Amino acid sequence: MRFQGASRKYIALAALALLVGLAWFTLGPGKIRDVVCLILGFFAFRILLTQERKPDAPDEVL
Repeated sequence: MRFQGASRKYIALAALALLVGLAWFTLGPGKIRDVVCLILGFFAFRILLTQERKPDAPDEVL
């Protein structure tokens, strides 16, 4: 099963949201939980900044 396009981005964001939720509820309040959530937030931000790849046009021979 391969995910294409925007659905791949949404699945990655959902997985990061799940990880943040797990970190929030399993780690005690403190700097470690904050740093983990911050790092995962940076990954989510990078995913949001990416653009969908467009299929390359075939090279035309002149």
